[in-house]
Amino acid sequence: MKPRDPHSHKGDYGRLLIVGGSDVYSGAPALAGMASLRTGVGLVFIAAPRRISSVIRSYSPDLIVHELCDDVVTSKDLSAIGKLLTQSDALVLGPGIGRSSGTNAVIPQIIQKAHAMKKSILVDADAIRAVAGMRYDGINMILTPHAGEFKALSGVEVPLEWRKRVPICVDFAKRKRCVLLLKGHETVVTDGFRVKVNRTGNPGMAKGGMGDVLSGIIGAFLAQHVEPFHAAVAGAFLHGRAGDLLLKEKGFHMISSDLVEILPAVLKQYDRLGSS
Repeated sequence: MKPRDPHSHKGDYGRLLIVGGSDVYSGAPALAGMASLRTGVGLVFIAAPRRISSVIRSYSPDLIVHELCDDVVTSKDLSAIGKLLTQSDALVLGPGIGRSSGTNAVIPQIIQKAHAMKKSILVDADAIRAVAGMRYDGINMILTPHAGEFKALSGVEVPLEWRKRVPICVDFAKRKRCVLLLKGHETVVTDGFRVKVNRTGNPGMAKGGMGDVLSGIIGAFLAQHVEPFHAAVAGAFLHGRAGDLLLKEKGFHMISSDLVEILPAVLKQYDRLGSS
């Protein structure tokens, strides 16, 4: 967590661009955006399809929403996304983005554009499936699949037991030169050399939108130029810790927006003043 200089301004805490949403999913990019703000990022831009942009704005006045051309993300949006990338420190790509053919085609192009600008990138949800055949060696990127998405990405069906998952994850991350966060009861995070296994979290978090919150938390760290492996490790821990705090309050009946709202209770113990 970055200390807060009394003379600081919002630009000191990063600008995050979230590209996602589709004609079906409007909540995912909003959850990611709100989670990143609660984690401490200075500004959040959301680039979302035309049909749902106003819906996302209605979730919170804190979100800066840019309307794209169509009802899903397509190549027609590449120029607008590129302009937003120039104003941003990091990219979260994928929350609610869907699987249309046009979207699948443009996702690798968005990643290459962000990479050319030396932005850190988190790829989540359906965007993960779209990079299965892509070469992304050397791109400063975090992939955050669950087991099904990892199978689509790698062709490998991972076992449930985390000790058996670790060598599979390490091999994949080393070959692809990326950071892999494989979600599960114990989440495995590796860059192919370092490995962390996160054990915070509980079955009450098996709800739609929880992964979007995780992406927003990690994205906030990336926007503040935290090294991707550390950003993923910290995000996994804090995400699960927030879920464990909710478990005491709501049992297994929590929802993803609850997690966003309880993040400050988890994070404030790390708050400190400092100088730049």
